Amino acid sequence: MTSPYGSQYPGDNNENWDSQFGNPSGAQNYGQPQGDPYGQPYGQPYGQDFNQGYGAFASPIAAETPQPSLEEAQWRPFDLGTVFGQAWKGFAATWTSWVVSTLIYYALAFVLMLICMIPMFGVVAAASVESDTLTGLSLGASGFVMILAAIASIAVSFVWALNCYRNAAKVVRGEQISVGSFFKFSGLGTSFVVYLLITIMIVIGMFLFIVPGIIAMVVFAFALPAVFQLRNAGIGEAFSASWKMVSKNLGQVILLILVAIALNALGSAIIIGVLVSSPLMYLLYAYAFQTAIGGPVMHRS
Repeated sequence: MTSPYGSQYPGDNNENWDSQFGNPSGAQNYGQPQGDPYGQPYGQPYGQDFNQGYGAFASPIAAETPQPSLEEAQWRPFDLGTVFGQAWKGFAATWTSWVVSTLIYYALAFVLMLICMIPMFGVVAAASVESDTLTGLSLGASGFVMILAAIASIAVSFVWALNCYRNAAKVVRGEQISVGSFFKFSGLGTSFVVYLLITIMIVIGMFLFIVPGIIAMVVFAFALPAVFQLRNAGIGEAFSASWKMVSKNLGQVILLILVAIALNALGSAIIIGVLVSSPLMYLLYAYAFQTAIGGPVMHRS
């Protein structure tokens, strides 16, 4: 028979052309989610139970499965209860790496604090012998050591925090993390600049009657997750993604931030609780952002 475009193929029958645009069922495809050639939505695995959520996998995500770019992000709503449940299960599955790395971080911070304090004992000792020259030398040396220790402390803090965001993104996908992965310097260039800019804007905002600082905390809450969870995200894309995330889910984002603050306060009050509350906070942000952009998530039951 003759096809709609005038060509003929052996074995064609009229029923093959009953549908519009070559759909054998005759149904229209308007509104079909865009994805692969078989109609599969972006990030949705074949044969996956839809009740697990958009983009949910029952097993670790294959390394070749890409993250969405800023243009491909879906900006879907997320449910805080579901996100919290998955964040807790993600922590339970990887708690050893989180807890040990956190202990190492606090141990390093404590050692660096001691290094800052030790030179002061030399200053006191020099002052006790009533030697102006010795006291001056001690003050100069102690100041130099304190500056180096402070720089080292800030560097360790930045590296650990940024790797927490990076490893949280890996946990969302079901990838393996290790204690060493929390202290890697490679691949942190963009996230470091974003972290620095966020810190500066929040500090300036706090000096400007506090409220602008709080607004900055909310608006830029997901800039760092965006660096690690959007494909090829630059500095501008990270801030843009955070704004879109917050504007599309304002109520849930504010609630999530309040939950994160409460977790940190509770963890600090119990002291040892920070070993749980701190990782959980990073995972909450990672799961919420991954859900919102429609990225692949390993669903832990």
